[in-house]
Amino acid sequence: MVRIVAILLAIVAVPPLTERLAALDPSRPLAYLEAGEDAARDGEIDLARQLYRRCGALAAAADDPGMAASAALGMASLEDPSGRDGAWATWHALARMMAPARVTGGTRVASDADRLRFAELISHYRAGRSLQAQRLGRDASCVALAREWGALLPGGGEGFIRSCTGLSASAPPQLSPRQADQLMAVEAALLARAPRALDELRCGLALPVPEVDARDPANAFGIDDATWWWRSGRWSATK
Repeated sequence: MVRIVAILLAIVAVPPLTERLAALDPSRPLAYLEAGEDAARDGEIDLARQLYRRCGALAAAADDPGMAASAALGMASLEDPSGRDGAWATWHALARMMAPARVTGGTRVASDADRLRFAELISHYRAGRSLQAQRLGRDASCVALAREWGALLPGGGEGFIRSCTGLSASAPPQLSPRQADQLMAVEAALLARAPRALDELRCGLALPVPEVDARDPANAFGIDDATWWWRSGRWSATK
């Protein structure tokens, strides 16, 4: 009964994706990120990529590197880590370069791999990707970092892990704007705590990580920086 109520609330609280696309505004990059996460959850992968790209370029241009890094991490979540094209590693590299240099929060000394894994857990949880969140929620390093960052996580460290391991694909997490902002802040800080060489992101691939330029956000995210508005099922340069 509780799950049915949660599903109904989620349906009522969130407008249809088509309406949200029509309401997108370049001055609010977060809406592009949130719509991208919902599109990915619904299996609209191509649309999710378009939304993540625009969010990343808009956020970077607006000097919001944390959100830009989150958009790059969202792009990585759509790629196969073992893919020969190196796309997964490239997006992770861009996320790490764009993440803010200033760190707020946890003090635990953790490896780059552990921080990146926990950042992925937060990304999967926010997007409602239940299988990935359940898997990483059981990872010992993620559990340890959840305890360290508990003050900024919904329900505290232990509560957040329970939410991740019990996440259902039919009932995405219901986060307040403050909770969503805090999770993004933790995600960005975790990425900023991993400043080592990009060679670490090769993930066993024979090819090196392709170069990316975080100083050119539109080019880094691979879009035409004039196409921000969604009109009649396509991107437009005008409102």
